[in-house]
Amino acid sequence: MSGSFSSARFRDVDLSDAFFDSLRDDYRRFDGWFLGNGEAGESALVYADEEGIGAFVYVKDENEPIQLAEGSIPALERLKIGTLKVADRIQGERLGEGAIGLALWRWRESGRRQIYVTVFEKHEALVGVLRKFGFRLAGKKDNGESVYLKDRAQLDYADAYACFPLLNPHFDAANLLAIDDTFHDELFPYSELAREFQSTFNSAAANGVTKVYIGAARQVATAPGHPILIYRKYTGDSGSPGFRSVITSYCVVTDVVYVKQHGRALETYDQLRNRVRNKSVFSDDRIRAQYENNDNVVLIEMVYLGYFGPGNNVNWRWLKDHGYWRETHPHQFAYTREELAAILEAGGVDIATLIVD
Repeated sequence: MSGSFSSARFRDVDLSDAFFDSLRDDYRRFDGWFLGNGEAGESALVYADEEGIGAFVYVKDENEPIQLAEGSIPALERLKIGTLKVADRIQGERLGEGAIGLALWRWRESGRRQIYVTVFEKHEALVGVLRKFGFRLAGKKDNGESVYLKDRAQLDYADAYACFPLLNPHFDAANLLAIDDTFHDELFPYSELAREFQSTFNSAAANGVTKVYIGAARQVATAPGHPILIYRKYTGDSGSPGFRSVITSYCVVTDVVYVKQHGRALETYDQLRNRVRNKSVFSDDRIRAQYENNDNVVLIEMVYLGYFGPGNNVNWRWLKDHGYWRETHPHQFAYTREELAAILEAGGVDIATLIVD
């Protein structure tokens, strides 16, 4: 998968692409609706690769009742996912996760209480991903479509995917993950400091929102449910490492697995590879080398929530000066909610949109 998402006007998208055939099957008036959006100047996020269109995400503002076969949901300023489709030819969950991630990142930035989508239940893969990300069945429409809705006031904080892209306000502790710059830039290639918000997330979405880190630490302080700050450790020989090593991103941990400790295998390589599946950017050979060449191997699975904004100066020097660089290994750092909020705010993150009390 070598494509990417980009913003495109409806009028500039090839409506004759076979990608849209299933939408025509579901909606008799699809072509007219699509052309109408083109005349209105509407835009969508489109994933394309060498084979054509692979995904299409259209999100719009709405303030009207949601009509159901039995009753209605009152009008509210909410977001509607007008179209969300991933091509059948694309295997795995990464692009489906990314497409929904794009819609939900926009929802977070909007500050609106609800977001919803309508879908026919026959699209089982899409329905499965919607449920995974906390959308709940709110009812059915006259044409048989299901209405799936996500509400900030009804989030399941016990599950990082169900409350994505918001943080559980009751987390136990936050942590820091220091990653050498080369490794970091392969795992988080889009977490650059001076990129515009939407273009960064467009790049992120094509790679999915689940990230897997495999390291050689014997023990880490983080645990499932903990927010974790991603620290890019500069390993070059020009400039001061204290100013060039910097926090770039923030995630929520979904799993921590100790694969090897003190040279003793707790899981086989095949078990490790099965856990990673298509969530890693690394080849099987790289993963095998990590497994065979280290006495300690730990896997940390994370859900990617965002990156620090332009002008970010949350580097080693800033952390040290503000008392956030502990006198222990970075893998053992633990931050309170107040400390995490201070670090995020220094990185240009709007806490009010991220944490709902």
